[in-house]
Amino acid sequence: MYRILLPFLLLCSFHYAFAENILRVAVSQNVGDMNPQGYNLNQIYAQNMIYEGLVKTDNKGNITPSLALSWEIKDFGKSYIFHLRKNVLFSNGEPFNAQAVVKNFQSILKNKARHSWSALVMTIDNVVALDDYAIKLTLKHPYIATLNELALVRPFRFIAPSMIPQDLDLAKNNPKKPIGTGPYMLTDTKVGISNTFSKNPHYWDKARYNGIYYDTIITKIIIDPNAKLVALKTKQVDMIYGSDSIPIEIFHNIAETKQFQTFVSPPAFTTFLIVNPASKTLQDKNMREALALSIDKAKIIESVYYGYQKEAQFLFNQNLPFTKTKSYTPPTYNKDKAEKILTQMGYTKKSDGYLYKDNKKLQFQLHFIANNPTQKAIATIMQAQLKDIGIFLELIPNEVTMYRKKQTQGQFELCFSQTWGVPYEPFTFINSMRHQGHADYMAQVALPKTDSINKDSIDKAIKTLIESPYDIYADSKKIDSNKAQENLTKQTQSFLDMLYSTQIYIPLTYDTNKVVARFGIKGIAPDVRAFEIPFWEFYE
Repeated sequence: MYRILLPFLLLCSFHYAFAENILRVAVSQNVGDMNPQGYNLNQIYAQNMIYEGLVKTDNKGNITPSLALSWEIKDFGKSYIFHLRKNVLFSNGEPFNAQAVVKNFQSILKNKARHSWSALVMTIDNVVALDDYAIKLTLKHPYIATLNELALVRPFRFIAPSMIPQDLDLAKNNPKKPIGTGPYMLTDTKVGISNTFSKNPHYWDKARYNGIYYDTIITKIIIDPNAKLVALKTKQVDMIYGSDSIPIEIFHNIAETKQFQTFVSPPAFTTFLIVNPASKTLQDKNMREALALSIDKAKIIESVYYGYQKEAQFLFNQNLPFTKTKSYTPPTYNKDKAEKILTQMGYTKKSDGYLYKDNKKLQFQLHFIANNPTQKAIATIMQAQLKDIGIFLELIPNEVTMYRKKQTQGQFELCFSQTWGVPYEPFTFINSMRHQGHADYMAQVALPKTDSINKDSIDKAIKTLIESPYDIYADSKKIDSNKAQENLTKQTQSFLDMLYSTQIYIPLTYDTNKVVARFGIKGIAPDVRAFEIPFWEFYE
């Protein structure tokens, strides 16, 4: 009997010793080439699994150490000295050190045009190694969001130096292999089917997560939302993560039936409307205000989001630092006030229920992405709400590429947009308004130059704000950090008061991230980091 049982017991113990903990997640597309400086089709959550930077954001959006243990800010914000962690290895065993950091920065700076949206890339003067574990970053002028941008998932994450081409050009050439210092490695890609990630055997911070529970993460490519849900029900996947993967109706039904665990994050970013003053009718700020007063956001939240999100009055989540105004009071739904403004502007309502002036019907076009059910639902509700006021809202569905083109060329009257979440908010997002290619830019350019607030004055104010010498994370004795925060708060309040007073923004809702998972998985706590999935925090 013992001889019969022994091989069986040995087999069982062998299987137990080498059993893998596997997590299968439904996603909509493959992760891409995993170029740390790449954008097109490179999924942020996957880049975040593989690559790390000097600093990162925590679950509340604060800047914390990553591959840099500490830093000093000198020359009133023009110089940063980063002290690097020792004994860190890339997943292929290469050492992480100051030379690796400098080579990565050289590669980034070789393609400034590619990263021109980043004010930091355009502001860096040079990066040098002070010794094997210290580097100095020198800027042309102070930049208030330096640490925030260094915390971004791209382009300031590090790949093993041997994977950087000889000419340093990661724009022309993808790396041979995506080798980083992060908790996971990309080990297999099946186009249109799946991606497989395995634990990095050299990961320096695994003890923090009790060794990291899941040995393997498999992301299965399932495009249709209903098919994702079927895969979850049939145990082909364990989790669906992210609002873009779970339509709100499906999420609501799952939460109601309690078939699976459901999670909702705090506000992560903001959905808003951009009103383009390039339209002759919208050049009058009173008209833009009347539009904002005509939209009942509470009804939109109730009808479209089932109450899982809150209505937004401002562009940025008010729980984040440096997002509050001083004197600006946002317009809230007030039908009577909207009608009064329009009457004073000379509009009268005819028998068809719509407002007219000089025999011309008051009407606007709202552009939205045709296959985005949330935008379509909001647009339909707004159409009814504006009709109640007497405004005809024409809904214009667009294929996504055409939609982006119309935004960047300013070919819209009203369109949807979103902020980018932490660590982009508020300063990196604000700075992006200075650069052509964003709908914000086109709407601001269209503000009449005769107005007291126009594109020139907005850009001037942005430049003054982001080049503040008082960095909020300064620890230099030369800078009074309390005074610095007070000054920056006042500067930001003044800028936001000015920006909002243009009435070209109509914030709608503070968006949340959503997760559905089978029971048994623990450690799931979606937070303000909208585009990151912390697989290393999950366990059973």
